[in-house]
Amino acid sequence: MPRLGALRNKIMKKTILILGLIWIAFQGFSQQLPMYSQYMNNRFLLNPAVAGSEDYIPIRLTARQQWVGIENAPSTQALSGNLLIANQKIGVGGYVFADRFGADSKIGIQGSFAYILPVGIADSKLSMGLSFMAFQYAYNAQDTKINDVNDPTVDYNNQTAFVPDANFGIYWHNDDFFVGVSANQLIEFKVDFVGLDASKNTLKRHYFVMGGYKFNLSKTFDIEPSVMLKLTESSPMNFDLAVKGYYNKLYWFGVAYRTGVPFDTGNSMIAMLGAKFKNIVVGYAFDYTFTNLNQYTSGTHEIMLGINLKETVKKGSSLL
Repeated sequence: MPRLGALRNKIMKKTILILGLIWIAFQGFSQQLPMYSQYMNNRFLLNPAVAGSEDYIPIRLTARQQWVGIENAPSTQALSGNLLIANQKIGVGGYVFADRFGADSKIGIQGSFAYILPVGIADSKLSMGLSFMAFQYAYNAQDTKINDVNDPTVDYNNQTAFVPDANFGIYWHNDDFFVGVSANQLIEFKVDFVGLDASKNTLKRHYFVMGGYKFNLSKTFDIEPSVMLKLTESSPMNFDLAVKGYYNKLYWFGVAYRTGVPFDTGNSMIAMLGAKFKNIVVGYAFDYTFTNLNQYTSGTHEIMLGINLKETVKKGSSLL
C-alpha cells in the first residue's frame, strides 16, 4: 500500500505538470513577448522612447533562463544600446535578441528613434519614440514530443517565417522619476505556417505602463518603488510591484511581486541585487513561482551585464 500511494502521488505530480504546460501552450499567443525581472534597469527593452534618455551610452546584455530544470523552458538573450545625438534632441538605439520556448524560437533585430523635448516641470524631459523590428519566427519539429508519431495532423517539418513589426512609446523622466507608456507589436502580423491557421497565430498587441520614483532617505541610502502594468487585447491585466534600495548609489537590493501571467501560470516573488564598478553595471534576479511548477524547477535566473560608455560621474548622480 505505501508503494501504491507513492506511485499515485508521482502520477498526480506529472499530471499537474502536463496540464500546466498544456494551459501555457493554449495561452501562448496572448503573452508573446519575453518577460524581464530587471526591467527598471533597462527600460529601453520595453519602450523605444527611452532611447537617448541618458547623457551616456548604456550598453546592456541580458540573459534570462526560466524554469531551470525543465526541458525546453523559456530562455531569452538581448543585447541593447542607445545614445543621444543632434543637440540633445534625438535619441537612437537598437538591440538584437533571441527568444525560445519549446519548439518555437525567435531571432531578431530592432532599431529605435526618439524625439526629446524639455519640460518645464522638475527639470524633466518628454520623449516620443518609434521602433521597427524584424525577426525570424521558427518552429523546430525535433523539439516537439508527439505520443502518436502516425498522427496525420502533425507536421514534422521545420518551418520558418519572416515577421516585421513596430513599437511606439512615450516617456517622461528626470533623475528622480520615470513614467512610460508603450504599445508593442503594432502591426499584429499573422504567422503563416504550413498546415496551421494563420488567423489563430496572430501576434497580439501588447501595452506596457511603467513608473517609479526615487526617494532620497539619507546621504547614503535611496529607495525606489516602481510598478509595471502589462496588458494585451486577449488576456487579463497583470502587473509587477517592485522596490529597490540603493546604498551609496553603487549597490542595490530589491524585491518584486508579479501577478500571474501565462509563462508563470501564477504569482511569483522576485529578489534582485546588483552593483556598479566605475562604469560597469552588474545585476542579478531570481524568480520563485508559487505554482505547482516549483516542484520541478529550481526557479528562474536573470543576469544583466552593462557598461556606460562616455559616462561622466557626477556627485549625486543616479546609479544606472
